[in-house]
Amino acid sequence: MNTTDPTDELRRLYPPILTTALVAEMMHCTIGDVRDKVHRKELPAMRWGQQFRFFRDEVIATMIPVDPEQGPFGDEEEPEETLEDEV
Repeated sequence: MNTTDPTDELRRLYPPILTTALVAEMMHCTIGDVRDKVHRKELPAMRWGQQFRFFRDEVIATMIPVDPEQGPFGDEEEPEETLEDEV
């Protein structure tokens, strides 16, 4: 069975310097989401005139994998939803 590391696959598919559109494609989000992440300093970018450019390896480093056994909240317990909160 041939299992490849997802980061190796991303390195193979994308060039070393990325446009905003390529980052959005890589992260499965919109271009606006990418710009928002840059302005919130969640995603490192360089200005190229009025456009952003990204280093592929820096983008990959910001994409933190979620452990499927722990869920999206990590070690924290999931918040409990109750009907009392809505009343």
